[in-house]
Amino acid sequence: MYYDYFNQPGMEGLHIFEFSNSPYASFFYEDSLVFERNKKKIGVVDQFQGKRPAVLNKDFLVNGKQLQLCFVQTLILDSHVIDGLHRFVSGAGKLDDSARLVIIDFLKHVSRMRCDYSPVFYLVENFAKSPIEQFIKKSSEKLCSLLKLHCMDEEIFIESNRIELKSDAVEYYCSLYKASDLDGCAVNWVESFLATGGLGYYENMIKVSYACLLKMVLLHFMDPKVNQENVLRKNDEFETFLCKDLKVLPARELNLALYYFSNLAGRFVNVQSNMGFDKAVKNLKATAWDLLLLRLPEFLLTPSSLPEVNTAYVVTSEEKLLSVGNMFGVESIYYPDLESKGSPLLSFKTEVFESIISKEKLGCLWRNRAELSIKRAREKTATPISDEMLDWLIEDLENQMRNLCT
Repeated sequence: MYYDYFNQPGMEGLHIFEFSNSPYASFFYEDSLVFERNKKKIGVVDQFQGKRPAVLNKDFLVNGKQLQLCFVQTLILDSHVIDGLHRFVSGAGKLDDSARLVIIDFLKHVSRMRCDYSPVFYLVENFAKSPIEQFIKKSSEKLCSLLKLHCMDEEIFIESNRIELKSDAVEYYCSLYKASDLDGCAVNWVESFLATGGLGYYENMIKVSYACLLKMVLLHFMDPKVNQENVLRKNDEFETFLCKDLKVLPARELNLALYYFSNLAGRFVNVQSNMGFDKAVKNLKATAWDLLLLRLPEFLLTPSSLPEVNTAYVVTSEEKLLSVGNMFGVESIYYPDLESKGSPLLSFKTEVFESIISKEKLGCLWRNRAELSIKRAREKTATPISDEMLDWLIEDLENQMRNLCT
């Protein structure tokens, strides 16, 4: 199937990270994992089906060269988990016994795994929602707590739940961030994050997701019947909206729409017909942030980083994110060249649709999506909607939503 792609003109740099047909088990997680104490949870979401990817490129598939790969693991922490860790380390703010025990369980786990955990999502979200002075102050405080966890003696913590810093680790971070102590390291870490730029890309993705959510809610509100014909019709209309209006084909939003039209999305798209407009907008924007968090692992799987392959997992304490994260399985990710953004192909749990959509129709739908996704990634012809047009489109969708809300 893939061999012919690499022989097409202009596709010499194509890379495919294949999960669903990969014969390789993950080095890290076989499935999602949850730590729980009296309803307080921290969960690790595995969207890779317990696999590590088979990396396919022209050297491997056509020229027969073996790829020497190095697999690393990163845990991407949501903002609630970052906040809980900061309270645990600093003693600032309240932390009940159940939350404290869950954090200890989680920290013992990462101490045994010796894995990296990243605050990138917290930084992006906090930057978007805070004045710059507050962003630097609050982020620095929380990153200082994270650095203390990076520097702690894991064996001592596993044995006694005590955080004792290793002097060589503190010296390493002081050298890395050019500071005299961990407080200074944290400030410099935040400022280096700001200096890298690229935050506009994340903000644009949030807007695109928000526009998608507005459209799927409008489609469903106009005709909420749940049967095969109606669900597939709305799915087709939504796909047309993505391709013609937004000029992108975001895999998560495309999959989520099918769940939502089938009344299977639970509270993840938390908008009802009797809800006020302001509340509906707030809920949809929160879901847009959740979708960004779920797709961040894909951003770390880039061919430009080879031979390093970074398989990242989302860590969250939110029940709805734990449940919806398992809706999405990454089948494969296509990169037309080394520097391009990946185009993921996601699977959905077909068994949950059995009472609504036939297996034959679902199979046809999935094959059509796969062909469309691969075609768009291969042709490299799609130009995403401009920022100005996206703002106008969102304004129009919000006006339609306002007319439907009470």
